[in-house]
Amino acid sequence: MYADFYNLKEQPFNLTPSPRFLYLGEVHKEALAVLTYGVVERKGFVLLTGETGTGKSTMVHALLANLDRDVKYVYLPNPLLSAKDFMRYLALTAFDKTFKVESKAEFLVAFEHFLRETLQHQKNFVLIIDETQEVSLELLEEVRLLSNMGTPEEKLVNIFLVGQPELNDKLQLPRCRALLQRIGTRYHMRPLDLKGTQEYVATALKTAGAQSPRGILPNGVVKAIFKYSQGYPRMINILADNVLLLAYSRGNGKITPSMVKQCYDELRPDVSTSPSGSEEPKHLVTTKAAAPKVRPPLKWALILVIITALLALSMSQHGREVVRQLTQFIPVSRLSTLNEAGQNRGQVQDRIIRTVQDESRVISVPVREVSVGAIAVSEKGKNTAQPSTAPAPRKDSAQNRDNGSEKILAVKKGDTFSGMATAVYGRAEEGILALVQKHNTHIKDTDYIEVGQEILFTPLPLASDN
Repeated sequence: MYADFYNLKEQPFNLTPSPRFLYLGEVHKEALAVLTYGVVERKGFVLLTGETGTGKSTMVHALLANLDRDVKYVYLPNPLLSAKDFMRYLALTAFDKTFKVESKAEFLVAFEHFLRETLQHQKNFVLIIDETQEVSLELLEEVRLLSNMGTPEEKLVNIFLVGQPELNDKLQLPRCRALLQRIGTRYHMRPLDLKGTQEYVATALKTAGAQSPRGILPNGVVKAIFKYSQGYPRMINILADNVLLLAYSRGNGKITPSMVKQCYDELRPDVSTSPSGSEEPKHLVTTKAAAPKVRPPLKWALILVIITALLALSMSQHGREVVRQLTQFIPVSRLSTLNEAGQNRGQVQDRIIRTVQDESRVISVPVREVSVGAIAVSEKGKNTAQPSTAPAPRKDSAQNRDNGSEKILAVKKGDTFSGMATAVYGRAEEGILALVQKHNTHIKDTDYIEVGQEILFTPLPLASDN
């Protein structure tokens, strides 16, 4: 639309630029060299990561455009496939003839035959998976197993994993440990610096036919484009294209930095104000999600209920013992902090009891209205409930609870750490989960437990099923 206005042969900034507009800065040259090295040297697994818009897919297409004829490849741009659909995709794109996938075994036999035939003809095969951070763990395992196909001397298939930085987090999971160990070549693409942004803009304008790139986008304007794009090529294209269109619509060829900011504001990205007062794209500012706020009346009501219950417990020797038992459920990380401050668990317990007793001077609570069952704790640590007016513990055979003896359960498919604790104890409070993890030191992260893994559930230190 504006090409003739600026005496250009074509528009220089598009979201899907022609290969003729390829700009190879230092970062891009290094990324392309890593990919080329992986193909030529048959390196097996190669990992390429980078934030959205850094040009990862552009580098992949640049690689494919320059491959020799002796290299066969399959490029998978959309990896949201099941394992069976993935096999079908490979069969349809890799094999010279149509192959109907009837079973996994049949596909593996045919695929290995295809790879060996390719090797016999002195050809190389490359599988490139884009947006790999979206691939399921099950499919990643299938991809890893494909790499087992090979001869003692060399690999039959080279696999390139391309994705955003979240891919690195996924590869750190225990289930991906075997895959991570096979990745010998990796590269992370960084955004352009100011010099790279200037060269990128000038290259695009010259390729489009500009005689003087700075006459169209002056240096000050390019600096503003760099400021708001943070050096991401995709955002550079968007801002440069919009500011050229804005100047064209006004009939004024002169472009200013303020026009770049106007275009940036019209794109309506989320922004966050930096300490200096300048605005930066929010995706470059790391923030923690705000914790949900408790409404003041509800918060104070909850505090009052807790103080009332603890006050009633602290009136008797049994109550003091209950408070001491409750503090056993303080997370280990919290106790470490308290210990660093010079407070041990016994000091924390005594401090809680004293605090509750002090509150009795401020808040008048009719203790006689609070019904608390007397709970005795034997010297061996086993709980024995004494006769009281408190309701008897519920007996629920469906939950298979056994607080009198240890239980060792094997993790089944679909099990969760909290779900197994609920099945044993009838609930999964934070203190209970911390206690179970304490007795299972092999569990480093309760969010990731493996099928077949055994978990020990010890008796609870306090029988509190009221």
